[in-house]
Amino acid sequence: MQNNPAEKTLKLRLYGTFSAEWSDGTRLNVRSTKLRAMIALLAMAPDMTRTRSWLQDKLWSLSGAELGRASLRRGLSDLKRAIGADFETLFEVCHDNIALNDDLVELVGTPTEGEFLEGIEIAEGGFTSWVNEQRNNRPQLTSELEYFRASEKTGILPAVAVLPFLQSFNRQGDNVLGDMLAEEVSRALSKSQLIDVISHLSCRNLNMKLLNLADVRRALNVEYVIHGSYRQEGEHFHLDADFLDAESGRILWSRQFNAKMFDFLNGSQEFVADISRQIGQSILSTSIELATSKPLSEISSHALLVSGVTLMHRQTLASFAKARPLIEEIIRKFPKHPSLYAWLGKWYVLSVTQGWSDNLVKDNQIALDCSERALDLDPDNSFSLAVNGLVLNFLHKKFDVALKRFDQAVHLNPNDALAWLLKGTCHAFIDEGEAAVSYTSRANLLSPIDPHRYFFQSLSATALNANKEYERALSLAENSLKSNSRHTSTLRTKIVSLYYMDRKAEANETAKKLLNLEPNLTVEGWLKNHPAASFSTGQEWSKALLSSGIPNT
Repeated sequence: MQNNPAEKTLKLRLYGTFSAEWSDGTRLNVRSTKLRAMIALLAMAPDMTRTRSWLQDKLWSLSGAELGRASLRRGLSDLKRAIGADFETLFEVCHDNIALNDDLVELVGTPTEGEFLEGIEIAEGGFTSWVNEQRNNRPQLTSELEYFRASEKTGILPAVAVLPFLQSFNRQGDNVLGDMLAEEVSRALSKSQLIDVISHLSCRNLNMKLLNLADVRRALNVEYVIHGSYRQEGEHFHLDADFLDAESGRILWSRQFNAKMFDFLNGSQEFVADISRQIGQSILSTSIELATSKPLSEISSHALLVSGVTLMHRQTLASFAKARPLIEEIIRKFPKHPSLYAWLGKWYVLSVTQGWSDNLVKDNQIALDCSERALDLDPDNSFSLAVNGLVLNFLHKKFDVALKRFDQAVHLNPNDALAWLLKGTCHAFIDEGEAAVSYTSRANLLSPIDPHRYFFQSLSATALNANKEYERALSLAENSLKSNSRHTSTLRTKIVSLYYMDRKAEANETAKKLLNLEPNLTVEGWLKNHPAASFSTGQEWSKALLSSGIPNT
């Protein structure tokens, strides 16, 4: 998309009376009910993108295919006239898809302000079904967990097999390097909470025996396979890798990676992390595509979980609200799997901390209930212990108990990156900055390919602020915001860093962005709810917020 030279953003309010207003106060003059609905349909898509056929089905299905296409074209023309020159930066119109520029759109307001698209009713069956689904999927728990039923299926994570890479033009010869490469990629992927990795020994034993993808899939029961070949050229080697959907045989991507032999053999992880990161991102995007294009009952378990967790961490209300039904659906299928309740508990924590909860007392309790149910099912599950500690720390301010949970988690699984991260954050809140930085640094080393990397960077910046390392904290906060510009916690962290670096004007500008996203934020309200409020760290941070323009009350 084109740049936005005026640096304006469009604030969309979808709960209560629909409104669309530029950040400079100019209202978007769209009178047509169907065009307002079309903007809402785009804004609520995971990537603010819909196909033309999907929009026609929702808004013009009664007109028939040909008239529906003409009506959509006419609607876009009317929007272009109403919006003027800003249309080109706000919309991307292609042959098959129509998208809003998600860098320019802010979804403001919460479900407490009224019904979703209140007053917008369109006599089209597709739209009526869609809007009713959105109204019923407010970000709150609507299902009773005890009614969830069991399923005969067993796997909930996407499984990946990394086959040893073969040496080009020498497929029968010495393949030590290819074997080492596959083993290192397998190790890196295994650190993710969202991927099952087949053991390297199993892949190595099968590689020379199985000649086709169907055999590999049957033998290893995997959803994805990565394989390829490498060649050496002096001090360098080049890896040509294909990442495949094991069921369809479709190549999801085919890429070349390059590295120096000396660096790889001496422990450099940059090359391996690059491959692993691209595999992880491909699984996430594929899962979201599956989960948003089919009825819930037809979506595979691993796609439900991965897409639910990914949408939960996108931190826009549109994506966030879609995450809970996906996680609840997989709980219905696997009611005795502890980590699923932990993920649901984390959803409620994020709902509260982002200011989207319309009942703090209730949602605090649901978060605690979910994390405790996870521990009832498996008291030695490190992820469940970490989430229970998160709830006790962030929502209930029981720091001693939270730290015990984090200690239990890292004792059971020293490689649990999330547990180390949350343990460090807890120390940051209670004025123990040096310990906080130590633990969050360890978390980042353990999780180089985490799908919600921005979350790790944000909390690591919090730890650095607690230790008064403001320049490093600012760098991490800015990197985090590149991935998730709407994460209000990171913006608060950035304000603190800028303020104590004596960059007051930039702190004030960041505060304005924060208030655009969280217009009801006050320092008094923040102190009331934040775990660090009663410690000197919290008092210092509140001073920075107040001095940078966040109102006191």
